[in-house]
Amino acid sequence: MSRLQVAPATAQGLNPAQQKFNRLLARVHQLEQLLQALQHSADALRTPHLQRMDALQRRVAQAQRALAHCLHERLQQDEELAAPQQRLIRERLRCLVPSVPEPQDEAERQAWQLLQSAYRPPPASLQERQAGLQALLDQFEQWTGQRPQVPGLDRMESPEQLLEALLRQEQERRQATAERRAERRAKRKPTARQQQEHARAQDASGALRAIYRQLASALHPDRERDPIERERKQALMSQANAANERGDLLALLRLQLAVEQVDEGSIARLGEERLASLSLLLQRQVGMLDKELAEVQARLSHELGVPVSACDLQLLPDDLSEQQQALEQRAQCLEDDLRRVREGGDGALRRWLREQARLAQEHARAVGPSG
Repeated sequence: MSRLQVAPATAQGLNPAQQKFNRLLARVHQLEQLLQALQHSADALRTPHLQRMDALQRRVAQAQRALAHCLHERLQQDEELAAPQQRLIRERLRCLVPSVPEPQDEAERQAWQLLQSAYRPPPASLQERQAGLQALLDQFEQWTGQRPQVPGLDRMESPEQLLEALLRQEQERRQATAERRAERRAKRKPTARQQQEHARAQDASGALRAIYRQLASALHPDRERDPIERERKQALMSQANAANERGDLLALLRLQLAVEQVDEGSIARLGEERLASLSLLLQRQVGMLDKELAEVQARLSHELGVPVSACDLQLLPDDLSEQQQALEQRAQCLEDDLRRVREGGDGALRRWLREQARLAQEHARAVGPSG
């Protein structure tokens, strides 16, 4: 990249157009490096992390199912359990059973489905569902300051359906607003600045096409008789085609350097208008790379289960390790609970039930009424 930057030719330094070109060139290069480092780190960490998390999740699910079966058996067989303990066991099973995935083994699945049937929460009544939807609309009104009118609200059965309808309304509203603005802009006479920006955009597209055509003329493989050189030009031509399709000015300029179509001082000799056109191309490229970086970070954050930032990649291994340790600790706690319930007597079971009730109360206080 340093070979493409404009170097001061005189003691006066760089003019504003040259400074802007160098600044954008450096930003494109920085974003490319961030994307490359991000992908490299993700490729190195993804497979072992997901394999470890998958194994731990299976371990957690196995312990949860075993604990549920054990509690169910104690409930059926232990006649000395008092009514409060029986109620606590049923409450624990109603919380535990619906949240656990079914086992893969067919015999285990059938046994687990019996528990699901016994402890699945009863479906909400129509009045309860409508009350929940109205509460969601109340929250929406608090956030936005307006009460949305949702057609078919009385036929909706879940908050997800209402959220989809609200999102659809918002998208339609934004689209209608954008169309109105576009109509107003189309009726207006373009200003001198808009005309200048339009002309500069056309110049930028023309500059990109001109650079690509120069490369295509120099790299056309059919004009090369030497098989080795033809293969090299074919590879370079493929790179030029891909760079042209995505509007990657920096890649095309690098190829021009590689085939010696330009030298290190070529950019410095360009006039300000030409340099401004190239800067516009770099500015577009910065926008596309910014968007791509944000999308990759969001995708990896969802995939790995931790916030992923290209600027803090050194933290990613520790974040993934902490996530694994937390899940392993959860599995260990469940296995400890299982041993206490399975191997302890009625006294151990009662103590465990009291602990679970206390933890549930603490969680409810921490979450609050809105949770």
